[in-house]
Amino acid sequence: MKNIKKYSLAIIVGVGIISTYGTTLVGAATAGQYDSKSSVEFKQGTTVTPPVDPEDPDTSIPVVPIDPTDPTNPPGPGTGGPLSIDFASSLAFGKQSISSKEETYYAHPQAFASGKTAENYVQVTDTRGNFAGWTLSVATDSQFHLDTVDPTVTDEGSAEVGDYLTGAQLAFSGGHVNTEKGTDSSIYPEEVNTGMYNVSTAATVIVSADKNQGMGTWIYGLGKPTDYDSAATTGDAVATKSPITLCVPGATVKKAGTYTTNLNWTLSDTPAN
Repeated sequence: MKNIKKYSLAIIVGVGIISTYGTTLVGAATAGQYDSKSSVEFKQGTTVTPPVDPEDPDTSIPVVPIDPTDPTNPPGPGTGGPLSIDFASSLAFGKQSISSKEETYYAHPQAFASGKTAENYVQVTDTRGNFAGWTLSVATDSQFHLDTVDPTVTDEGSAEVGDYLTGAQLAFSGGHVNTEKGTDSSIYPEEVNTGMYNVSTAATVIVSADKNQGMGTWIYGLGKPTDYDSAATTGDAVATKSPITLCVPGATVKKAGTYTTNLNWTLSDTPAN
């Protein structure tokens, strides 16, 4: 605004000086006026959005997460489409000794090919352009089971003793959302699960963006990097802290081997309510 005022004043002074020498300025007559148009049209996004840094999301700077359950191979691509799950962390709890007392195990942080570690997270992108909102939920497909057991063939009720970690409980805490800097605060998702909650075969809503919310790329992170044991990045490492825990009762029979389950992240194209 100051530049505009200064520029206007210079013109006025200039006119005054010219006027003192007797010069008369005559305004040019308008010969005619013609209006043309300028426009741009947007359509729904179709490209796959790569993973971004959960601490500083920037879709122009993709990152390469390491899958702790398969560190030699990069994670698969996201679901694609205008409403997509771009990435979700896999979880590793290290190599633990069999115990006859109740134990709590801690998940490793998310590691990246760059050497950095951060919180575990899931990434969602909405480029539909209809501002309809969305809902993200999570569930496990079964109780933790030996990797030699197919839960679709042998369920927990008919399995051998020790095939499943009976009574084991997976829990998340410290949930929060993040997006690119400069995003209007009014479009932040209205409902975010920030407390501690158990993750089981029953779906739990973790983020719900109402209408006119959740456009663009969003991170749902679990805790902060400092909440994790940053030294525990290899498969066998035993972490000492994490906002993601696995509690196993002492009475649960364990076999020597690897227990696993799948996390099912589900993105719906409407708000939860």
